[in-house]
Amino acid sequence: MIRVLCLTLAFVFAVSLCASSARAGEDLPPVFDTRPYAEAKKAAEDAKKWFIVKGTAVWCGPCKQMDKTTWRDDKVVKWLEKSAIVVALDVDKEPKLAKRLGIQAMPTMIAFKDGDKEFDRVVGYKAPEVMLAWLEGVGKGERSIEAVEKRASAPKGEPVDVRAKLDLALALMRKRNYVKSADEYVWLWKNMLLHDQAMYGVRLSFMAKDMQRLSKQSKEAREKFVALRDETGKRLEGEMVEAEDVADWIVLNNRVLNDADATVRWFERVKDQPKWQPFIRRESRNLSEMFIELNRWADVGRLSTDPLGELDSDWEILKMTPKFDLPRGLGVDQRKQVAEIPNRIFREKSGQRYAGLLAAGKAELAAKFADRSREYDASAEMVKALVSSALEADQSQPAHKEWIAGTNDKSLIKRVAEALKKKPPAK
Repeated sequence: MIRVLCLTLAFVFAVSLCASSARAGEDLPPVFDTRPYAEAKKAAEDAKKWFIVKGTAVWCGPCKQMDKTTWRDDKVVKWLEKSAIVVALDVDKEPKLAKRLGIQAMPTMIAFKDGDKEFDRVVGYKAPEVMLAWLEGVGKGERSIEAVEKRASAPKGEPVDVRAKLDLALALMRKRNYVKSADEYVWLWKNMLLHDQAMYGVRLSFMAKDMQRLSKQSKEAREKFVALRDETGKRLEGEMVEAEDVADWIVLNNRVLNDADATVRWFERVKDQPKWQPFIRRESRNLSEMFIELNRWADVGRLSTDPLGELDSDWEILKMTPKFDLPRGLGVDQRKQVAEIPNRIFREKSGQRYAGLLAAGKAELAAKFADRSREYDASAEMVKALVSSALEADQSQPAHKEWIAGTNDKSLIKRVAEALKKKPPAK
């Protein structure tokens, strides 16, 4: 249920930003210098002013929102007019320059002093008061990371601010201090739950994703994360295995290091051992996602020990999913898209389970699962989800031709017909 809510909220935020972007228009605020990058930089050097670069893109909602608010704020504009020359750098129009400046997310604001000497940078949407505070700090020679480091450094005996340390790890990565960032992430991985149990979900999702980015950017960081994974893996070799260690090891493999092969080798070794069955059931969702990506559909079906019960549970969760107050400015189509997200997730998961059952040779159970899925959701979209997943798993069934006849999806009807021609008749 949490996953459904998070996806829905994320989509609401994204489309609301897009709506804001459309209303804001494409015109840059007057505070931006329109001269070519090199010319504007030279002008800043000659005037002994700060050179502020905003990394942006036409599709970036937060960038457009800042154009509408922050970059037109009287106090922000007054500071910039007095102390800086500011330019907007479209990362899609000037990708080489964006890469040289290390811009990886939008918006990114970089402050330069004396030519190409970067002094500081901040990333993400900044409200006017936050931007002004950063600019004033830059003017005083204060770097943003110093404030983050101060928040993250708890005096001895005082509670650790885990969220501040998470901010610090991310800030260090953005400033390309990869080794120190990796050290912070390793500490967080080992210790954050001792200080804040509420961060459990963040640790295995958003933080793991940031660690993955870091491991791709830095060989040294990756080596630290490999050592962390191997240290966790050694604990799986003992007599007493903790469920949290199994979960950690799988996430470090699959999400941080992109080393699903290591997880597959482990699974193949232990899948028939009674000792590991509780752990495999507990991690069935993570393992199923991995097997779907690897096109190992039979393993998806084998992991589902009670597919009908899981379907019933998913349906109950869907019915309990609250309705959200959508932001103003969304069009009719956007509102429909947001409202449809929980249903789409339910159908997608149902289709994947169905395809897995077919691939695992559980045809009778798969048929019952499909019938109940269509009882819960009688829409053409559910039929298409079931059939599409079966096609992806190379598990087309003669019944699918009849199922999709009324969907008017000519492309899917054609795919099913072609797949059935290739499929040998059942013995």
